[in-house]
Amino acid sequence: MAKARFKVMGALDGAAGVRSGTVIIERDCGLFHVRPARRRRLYTMPLSMVADMVCKRIILNELHEKKAAKKAKRKVRG
Repeated sequence: MAKARFKVMGALDGAAGVRSGTVIIERDCGLFHVRPARRRRLYTMPLSMVADMVCKRIILNELHEKKAAKKAKRKVRG
């Protein structure tokens, strides 16, 4: 089983502040696991769901940037 492990920083378990954790990607099974540091809980979801979430977030950010640029352009004009 091919596994890739990464150390990450972020608000992983909803606790206040930034904490470290481990991301494990199982390529053969198509699973994505996150384990916050010093926690027993392992959060798991399919890689396809992670890819969908990333794409949606990027699309929303691009729409917000486009809307902000349009608003700034209108503000300059009048």
